[in-house]
Amino acid sequence: MTKTPTTKTISLLTMYTMIFFMLREWLVPVVELTDTGHLKLFLLFVGICLVAKIVHLNGWVAASIKLAFVLWFLMYVYTGTKVFSVESITTLGSDIQISWQALIHREWDGVTNSFRSILFFILLWMTVYLIHYWVTVKHTIIHFLIVTVIFLALLDTLSDYNAKFAIIRIMILGLLLLGTLYVNNLFESNDVERKGAKYIAVLIPLGVMLVASTVFAYAMPKKGPMATLPQSISTLIDQQGKNDSTIGKIGYVEDDKQLGGPFKEDSRIVFNATAESKQYWRVETKDIYTSKGWERKKGDVYVEIFDYGENIPLSIKPGSNVNQTSAGIKMHKDFKFIMQPYGLKAVEGKKTGISFYREIDGEKIRPLKDKKEIALDAYAVSYSSPKYSLKTLENTHTNDLKKLSKDYEAYLQLPKKLPKRVKKLAISITEDEKSLYDKANAIVSYFRNNKYVYNREDVAIPGKDDDYVDQFLFDTKVGYCDNFSSSMVVLLRSVGIPARWVKGFSEGEEIKDADGDKKEFVITNNNAHSWVEAYMPGVGWMSFEPTIGFDGFDNVLDDVDEKQEPTPINPKKEKENAKQKEAKKKEKEQPKEEKAKQEEEKKQSKKKQDEKSAPNMLSTKIVAAIVGALVVIACLLFLLRRKWIPKAIIAFYRMKKPEQISLDHAYHLLLKQLEHVGLKKGNGQTLQDFARYVDERYSTTHMSKITTSYEQQIYSNEKSKINWLELKESWEYLINSTSG
Repeated sequence: MTKTPTTKTISLLTMYTMIFFMLREWLVPVVELTDTGHLKLFLLFVGICLVAKIVHLNGWVAASIKLAFVLWFLMYVYTGTKVFSVESITTLGSDIQISWQALIHREWDGVTNSFRSILFFILLWMTVYLIHYWVTVKHTIIHFLIVTVIFLALLDTLSDYNAKFAIIRIMILGLLLLGTLYVNNLFESNDVERKGAKYIAVLIPLGVMLVASTVFAYAMPKKGPMATLPQSISTLIDQQGKNDSTIGKIGYVEDDKQLGGPFKEDSRIVFNATAESKQYWRVETKDIYTSKGWERKKGDVYVEIFDYGENIPLSIKPGSNVNQTSAGIKMHKDFKFIMQPYGLKAVEGKKTGISFYREIDGEKIRPLKDKKEIALDAYAVSYSSPKYSLKTLENTHTNDLKKLSKDYEAYLQLPKKLPKRVKKLAISITEDEKSLYDKANAIVSYFRNNKYVYNREDVAIPGKDDDYVDQFLFDTKVGYCDNFSSSMVVLLRSVGIPARWVKGFSEGEEIKDADGDKKEFVITNNNAHSWVEAYMPGVGWMSFEPTIGFDGFDNVLDDVDEKQEPTPINPKKEKENAKQKEAKKKEKEQPKEEKAKQEEEKKQSKKKQDEKSAPNMLSTKIVAAIVGALVVIACLLFLLRRKWIPKAIIAFYRMKKPEQISLDHAYHLLLKQLEHVGLKKGNGQTLQDFARYVDERYSTTHMSKITTSYEQQIYSNEKSKINWLELKESWEYLINSTSG
């Protein structure tokens, strides 16, 4: 077949344009459903790959351009720079190292977004190459068309993505592309000279038929579905979650309807925080206790929307403006909410199209983009930690609770079937305390002085007739933060003090070698935590830490006159509370030397653990580097196989002696290599006709020479007269020609 350059270029450009729009139908739902973003940049990369194939760009040049684009994308999206810099490349290298270690340990959530983007680019690169092979060698695209239709149909059925018109577009593009490839193959197999007018004349009926059939199919009435399916895959997940019983958890989870079971150790990083001091990171509160766990109020969720830099109206007011500071957050998990330091004032920065909303009942803050919840990779918050006057807190009394508005009744809710002994215990713990603040602290001290044990593994799950709090308070006395915090909220409510359950993260571990004036903290899944907020009349909401082993909150200013007479103790209860009071006194008066000694012991223990783990970390890094290098080499070998396979074949044959070489094997290997570059022997085409076609392509006589010798070996008895050394040069020339 002969083809004018203009016709060939227009034909190839048309087909690759259709392929581009077919690939777009893949990228659009992927980007929308995963909140990946940057659709235009991904499409630009696809365009670069296709253009490189159209203009037959040298493989090394094309690969260099693509790699440069990928590197620029990673720096632009994940480091915020548009130019290459040592700092940005170092950051990306660190992300890749972290991701490799996460993959080796099967910690899928530890893989960074930048590394996921690299894998996505590799997938796009290989997909374009595969489609190019189907189009230029196989002359069919039916496999890709079928997979695309199935993909869109599943998305339309099982997700919120509407693929109705996408499937129509794909069918039009796919059938038009199939028809074009068939026409090209028809011209080529019959060796018919093709000119523009003749080519278009054949394609016009195909286009008319496709348009007519599409209009007809769209206009025809259609029967509704035979069965009603869930609206989206998220519905299926929700339904499955409702049927599963909770047996513990790993890290932060949003569903707390069923508490209990082990809290599994997981040291994967959730986020890094850069701040002046360590602190708790608040996420949300919940106020409905069900006897098995915590829920939010049914019905509509009321929200307040705000933007970057605007004051956030939270129920816990910030401290003085003099003490205002800021913290930087770098996320490692795709959480669609904001980490809140106590005294949060605003989310700082400015990104186009992003706003925030605060859920009024639970005070969870979520970022929005195009009215959809998104996860931010990094952000900053300004805050001023609140401070409370001890003198004011000591003047909070039970009578003050009667003056509270009905808005606080929600924070006094308790299940109707709550065992009576829970309320009796709450009264006995707090009855000798005068102020509400002391009552709350009495509950905190109760857990520390009555043989309660902090344990993450051996934690009971309440049965059908069990109450989660009652089981912990009286039966097991073993649990972790959820047990202690839920119990304190219920005990506070039992004596009329409004309280709510709070979820978030504890302080994390400080990085000793962090640069800059501020400190850096690493918060992992192990830092997922819950605690308590109680309402003190005249003061407001304040936090309490009931869980054994946690330091709690340093937010109370001791402004009480030291000469003030202590509150008298009820004589009837003096003996019962003597031990409890003494333990509280010892806890407050622990010598500084003893604390320093304990801190030193902890440091020495941690140092020894680090020394033991250092060789393991080093070996892990070496293994990760080797695996990474092997994967990169494998990808390069696959992408450049057209270059090195012909060279390898020639090198292999040169190692053989002439008498060991089979002309039959060598000839069929040559045919296979020629097929890879689009020179395939047609059905019914003789070997000599095909040889002349190849020689015309390469302007040689080598193929005819080899074919003549091959036919002589097959059809005559003169096999011994075939001299491989005479054919070697021609054979190697043609093999080399297939490397491009």
